[in-house]
Amino acid sequence: MRDSTETPICYVCVNTSCRSGGSVAIMEALRRKVDGTDIDVREQICFGACWMGPNVVLHPEGTWYCGVEIGDLDEIVAHVKGGLPVERLIDLSDAGLCEQIARILKTATG
Repeated sequence: MRDSTETPICYVCVNTSCRSGGSVAIMEALRRKVDGTDIDVREQICFGACWMGPNVVLHPEGTWYCGVEIGDLDEIVAHVKGGLPVERLIDLSDAGLCEQIARILKTATG
């Protein structure tokens, strides 16, 4: 569940590997789906997990979605709006990296 005091941000990796997997189209479709809401969608140059992409990281909660496809976006948006995480897209094989990226994004957004 999201903390209603912070604006939710969906960071979409647009670096080489994720881009070749369609992340720019994913980002654009995600922006259309959240248009008119308080959800922000931002591009991120890299999360350091190219082999798992396209990657989308939710802030402030830090959920990291891997192998995202356009068909997954309705479920991701439902999660951002307060629903359940999309478990099949979460890969915690490198939990340390996930935690580090969450801390960096928290610092970067204030």
